[in-house]
Amino acid sequence: MGKHAIHHMTWKEVEEAFLDDPVVIVPLGSMEEHGPHSVTGDFMASTEVAKRVAERTGALYVPTVPFGNSEYFRGYPGTISLSQQTVISLLEDVCTSLLEHGVKKILFFNGHAGNAPAVDQVARKVRREEGVSIVGMDLWQMLSPEQKQAIYQEDRDPSGHGGEPLTSVMSYLFPEKMRMDLLPKHWETKETFNQYEIDNLMKMKLNGSKANLYLNMEDISPQGILGNPRNASADRGEKIVEALVEYGVTLVEKSKATTVQV
Repeated sequence: MGKHAIHHMTWKEVEEAFLDDPVVIVPLGSMEEHGPHSVTGDFMASTEVAKRVAERTGALYVPTVPFGNSEYFRGYPGTISLSQQTVISLLEDVCTSLLEHGVKKILFFNGHAGNAPAVDQVARKVRREEGVSIVGMDLWQMLSPEQKQAIYQEDRDPSGHGGEPLTSVMSYLFPEKMRMDLLPKHWETKETFNQYEIDNLMKMKLNGSKANLYLNMEDISPQGILGNPRNASADRGEKIVEALVEYGVTLVEKSKATTVQV
């Protein structure tokens, strides 16, 4: 089996690999709280998905960007947050370095919602200035309602920060690092902030609609849990990772077949 991780290659091996018009995956993640029970380094999951997709498709991948914009989690030890401009500049430099050597097919595997605005801005700039269309997927938003129902088998969707799907994914990939014993029997989720009815970290409910509200996690949940991790398991995690890899494989294959970038 050939090498797929660019950081495991010599520059001569990379030079040869780039002659084949490869798809190059750029995984992204974060270092932030995920409740008292789960590890801060969710970027490790992005790495594993990228690795498995690359091995199945022949794509290449670069080291995962481990930090993102995690402003609303800064109140928790272990969170390392970059400014949005830093994330943008970092991703621009990664793309420029690949484009300079002829790479035309770049995929972002984004494992942190806070990175999404930066990814959007960089992808649009690369398309405008370089004529190359970047595509990607937000890993933790990929499961369809039908997939969630089949995997979770719960009446209420347990998805949410500190809940699913990440608790199960990390329980599958890194069981020895998880601390489910630290998960409290009950955790607080506040429904109001001052006079505002909370919808999520960024939204309030307002007369049947929603308005913007810029909260920190501790404003809603001191424990850092919005979803429900109670029934998380390694078995669930394996099914979720398999589904994400399938999405990634499909995206790579579509990118391989793309000849006109803009």
